[in-house]
Amino acid sequence: MLRAHPWIAVAATCALSAPVLAQTPIPGMSIKEAPQAFGANRVPTAGPSVIDHHVHILSPRLVADWKSLGVPFSRPDSVYTSAASLFEGDRATVGQAILVPMAHLYGMADFREVIKLSLEDEATRVRGENRYVAGEAARYPGQAVALCSVAVFRPYADQEIQWCRDSLHSAGLKVHLAASGADLSDEAQLGRLAALFAMAEAEHLPVLLHFDPQRRGLEVGDVERFITRVVDPHPGLELYLAHLGGSGGFEAWTQSVFRVFREWIGRNPDRPVFVEVSAALLEEESEGVPATTEAEGLALGEALRAVGLARVVFGSDYPVFNPRRYAAALAARTGLSPEELRSVLANRGPRLIPRTPD
Repeated sequence: MLRAHPWIAVAATCALSAPVLAQTPIPGMSIKEAPQAFGANRVPTAGPSVIDHHVHILSPRLVADWKSLGVPFSRPDSVYTSAASLFEGDRATVGQAILVPMAHLYGMADFREVIKLSLEDEATRVRGENRYVAGEAARYPGQAVALCSVAVFRPYADQEIQWCRDSLHSAGLKVHLAASGADLSDEAQLGRLAALFAMAEAEHLPVLLHFDPQRRGLEVGDVERFITRVVDPHPGLELYLAHLGGSGGFEAWTQSVFRVFREWIGRNPDRPVFVEVSAALLEEESEGVPATTEAEGLALGEALRAVGLARVVFGSDYPVFNPRRYAAALAARTGLSPEELRSVLANRGPRLIPRTPD
C-alpha cells in the first residue's frame, strides 16, 4: 500500500507493513477536496465549541510557489490563505484553533530545488511564511494562536526559531520530520533533535510533532530509539503527536507507531504528552493513503480509549479536511460514544490554546 500525507505528496510515500516501513517515491503534489460523505446526521454537534489543534494556513506567496510546480488547488485561494471560514459567520466551524505554518516546505530539497531558491531566498520565504500565519492568528485574538515551522536541519533553523519566539511570540513549534529529511538511524540528527526538544522544554514551547519520517526500512526499534534519545530526557516538554504518529490513516504501521508511544505514555503518566487525531481516519483514499476500513476505524476508537481520552485532542488538518465533517467521520466510524467524542472535541492543549472568559 502506498501512503503520503496529503500536504507532503511531493515527498516519498510509504508502503506499510508492521514492523517494517518501506517507501516508494511518487512525483508531484495535489491539494484534494475533502470528502463530503461523513453522515452528519449521526454526529454530535461540531460547531464553534470545537477546538482544532491542526489548522494549516498558507501565505499567498506559498500558494503561488506551489502552483508554479503545477499543483492543482481545488478551491479559491482564500480558503488556504485565511482563517475566516473557520471563525466568522453562521458557517463558523471551530471556536478556537492552532494555526500551523507550512514554512518547512521551503526546506525540502524536492521543493526548494525545483523553484530554484538560494539559501538566502529560502530563509526569507520561511520567515515570511511564519510572519504571515502569525498575522492571521492576530486577527482572531482569543480564538487563534500560531506555531513556528521550519525544517529543523537547515542552517538558518535555530535563528528562525529564536526570531519566532522573540518577535512573533509563537505559541509553539511544528516539527515535521519528513519535511526536515530526518533519518532516525542518524545519531547526529537524533542529537540535534534532542537539543531542539531541550530548548523547547526550557523555553516552555509546546511541540506539535509530525513524527513519521517517511523513509525506507523504518522499524519499531527506530521509534523506540527516538523516544529514548529525543523525548524521554525532557519531562517538562509539552508534546503533541500529530496524526497519531503517522501521516494519515490508521493502518498497520501507524498502529505500531502509536502503540509504542502509547506504551511509553503509560509508563510516564505525569508527562504533558497529548495525541492529536487529524487525518487518522480517511473516508476516501487520499494521495495514495487508502481509505480507513471499518476494522481500522474501530481500532482507532479503542486505541484512543487505551491512551486515555483526556490526552486526545481534536485536529482536522484543515483545509484538507473540514473540521465539522471530520468530527462527523470520527463519530460515525470509531465507536466512540457521543459523550466520549464531545470530551475529545472540547479538550485543549494546556499551554497552546488560550482559555476564553466564562
